Amino acid sequence: MKRLFRRKKKAQEYVKGDPFFCQFERLKNYPYLNSDIQTDILIIGGGIIGAITNFYLSKHFNVTMVDKSRFGFGCTSCATVLLEYQLDDYAEDLLEFMSEEEIVQTYKMGLSSIEKIQDFINEYGNFCHFSKRPSLLYTKNIFGESAIEKEYNFRIKHGFNAKLYQKENNPFNFDFQAGLFCQDGGAEFNPYLFAKQLIENSTNQKNLFENTEISTITKTENGFIASTNFHEKIFCKKIIFATGYNFELFKPPTICTNNISYTIVTKPVPNLKILQNTLLQDDKKPYHYLRLLPDNRIIFGGEDTKFKAQISAFVAQRKYKKLEKELINLFPMHKDEIEVEYSFCGAFGETDNNLGIIGKSQDPNIYYMLSCGANGVINAMYGAEMLIDQLNNKQPPLSDLFSPQRDN
Repeated sequence: MKRLFRRKKKAQEYVKGDPFFCQFERLKNYPYLNSDIQTDILIIGGGIIGAITNFYLSKHFNVTMVDKSRFGFGCTSCATVLLEYQLDDYAEDLLEFMSEEEIVQTYKMGLSSIEKIQDFINEYGNFCHFSKRPSLLYTKNIFGESAIEKEYNFRIKHGFNAKLYQKENNPFNFDFQAGLFCQDGGAEFNPYLFAKQLIENSTNQKNLFENTEISTITKTENGFIASTNFHEKIFCKKIIFATGYNFELFKPPTICTNNISYTIVTKPVPNLKILQNTLLQDDKKPYHYLRLLPDNRIIFGGEDTKFKAQISAFVAQRKYKKLEKELINLFPMHKDEIEVEYSFCGAFGETDNNLGIIGKSQDPNIYYMLSCGANGVINAMYGAEMLIDQLNNKQPPLSDLFSPQRDN
């Protein structure tokens, strides 16, 4: 036997503040593991990415999922979830890491993933405030117009529904120099409730364990032994790491860098209207993102910083104030109505090609389902399909772009 992974003794901090989404409590809880068990596939991590992985894989395989805390209470609680097919970088910039055709395929994958979420909602009900939304990528800087126009031309060239707005024909109630509007560009939901809905509708209800922390993983002739911090053992053939941005148990692929994103949620702003409740994203570095919540609250985030072992409360407070100022600058006519009620921050990962880390590791029986990249949920919806194919010894489309062994 060979010990492969041991959890670091000093825990790191991935979430801080007062997450808005967890106030919508789903009452069903799951037990902690209190005996040794056997399973074919062990998923470590029960946030939204683990929940997606578990829901789809449990339809085909004998799967067990564990989380060291409550399901959905980690970085999922701090996700703002603007579900968009566009990535964090323009297509022109992504050509350094992908071909033009691969970028087009990735955009189409994003649209397909949104439809897959819609299919789930249609079958199981809308208990997570899901809605399809248009998206707007905009610049307030005259020097940003050219990049917006190039991205618009790229999307029109490849058949995507897009419209270019400029200062003269801007239909929104805030100013910008240029904006790329996509009528079918995205969707939104409550990430915590979506994760819980996936978990509560999965086919392996007896194989779900909260408050079950894996402390060591040992490789044997027949697979792996994952030991909990209370010394229960899970005997499994394959392991999928779906731990979000928590890399305490294993060494992450070097292609991922972690940052902290900061978010504020206002009290309801009754007089604020945004055209079709469009998802908003500016072109700043780092960019800001905004959406309206169902009760007309504004959720506004960005101001990213590099991830460190602990999140600085001082830096977080400074970033929340900066976000509030940016929000008032965006909607000065509502400055007397904008009042921050929730503020929180959490870790997220970035990769050069904007895509997640999904697929086989160097060990053919260890897989990653890590939501690094621009669209964690979007990537995971497609990633679940990829993992099913790979577990069946098939090579799915786009898998090289998501591969943990890629070089970007």
